[in-house]
Amino acid sequence: MKISQKKITIASVESFTGGLFASEIIKTPGASKYFKGALVTYWNEIKEKLGIDTSKGVINKKVVLEMAIKGKDFFDVDYCIAFSGNAGPEAMENKPIGLVFIAINDKVYELNFGAIERNLIRQKSVDFAIEKLEEILN
Repeated sequence: MKISQKKITIASVESFTGGLFASEIIKTPGASKYFKGALVTYWNEIKEKLGIDTSKGVINKKVVLEMAIKGKDFFDVDYCIAFSGNAGPEAMENKPIGLVFIAINDKVYELNFGAIERNLIRQKSVDFAIEKLEEILN
């Protein structure tokens, strides 16, 4: 069953995806019935304003989990999807290009797409999150 057919609310807190998840969700007519909004926390400074500890870097399970939990509270939604990772073009925090963390509420997924093209990493991450959310809702 598609997200739009459920009586739930969702939101996102995005870093390297830059709002791509939100953009994909709102392509569906009627998305305003369940999608409350998104925060694009591209800079660490913005993550910190949400109360997220970035002192040990942002490409890790702990940060993406905090992003999802704080986003869920901020938007008062049933599900918050959060994204943090390295889409390149250069390695950050000694983490490989293609390493991403996606959280849906309190569940964190770690993926490594390898050093493929930047926008492909972003799109694959968003596609994965939508598929996982649909699995959870079924």
